Amino acid sequence: MRKSVTKYLIEFVVIIAGISISFYVEKLNENDYKENLKNQSLKRILKNIETDTRDFNFNLDANNRAIYSINWIINRNKKIEIYSKDSIGFHLNRAFYYNTILVDNQEEYRGLQNSGLMEMVENGDLVSKLQGKYITHEFMKKIEGYIMEKRKDLDIFSYSNLKYKSDSLDDIGLQFDRTYTSRKKIPSRIIEVIYDKKFYHSYYVRLIQGRINNDEKLIKIINKEINN
Repeated sequence: MRKSVTKYLIEFVVIIAGISISFYVEKLNENDYKENLKNQSLKRILKNIETDTRDFNFNLDANNRAIYSINWIINRNKKIEIYSKDSIGFHLNRAFYYNTILVDNQEEYRGLQNSGLMEMVENGDLVSKLQGKYITHEFMKKIEGYIMEKRKDLDIFSYSNLKYKSDSLDDIGLQFDRTYTSRKKIPSRIIEVIYDKKFYHSYYVRLIQGRINNDEKLIKIINKEINN
């Protein structure tokens, strides 16, 4: 009887141990699967950051050109008649219409959030920096919206005082070949609008520069998370 009890007890222990090991291995496999999914999402976010960086550099260039031309117009308006119509038209066109639209892909980041895989990220700093990145993106889009609103105020003046000489594009793919058709100084109302527009362009440029620097740091943190 004692031998039978011992035998059954040993069998019971073996069965329990086997079940426990099975659950443990299953849990490890599940964690490995989630870890792989998380890393795949982070790798795709890295690709998105590469695309964002190219867009940021384009937007930085376009907005800086707008700022340059706004300053050109403001500094010369009192004696605008001494400058060529083509130069005035060139700078007015850039001051009015060199705006950008940030198109970002947040699908991977949102998927990481909604799937619960964000909990698999070991580095808490990475979580906050990813969140900060896409919050900044939304704010940048709002600034772009303000710039576009200011541009609407300039359309009537543009259609009455600027004329396209050709449909040529510059090196960043934007139209530039316009001439100024008026003999008058640029009205103070227009100068005030482009002053306001310059503020938003300048603010946007600072946001881009900060985002580029922060994305460089973010890339390093993401790579470290993946490698770990």
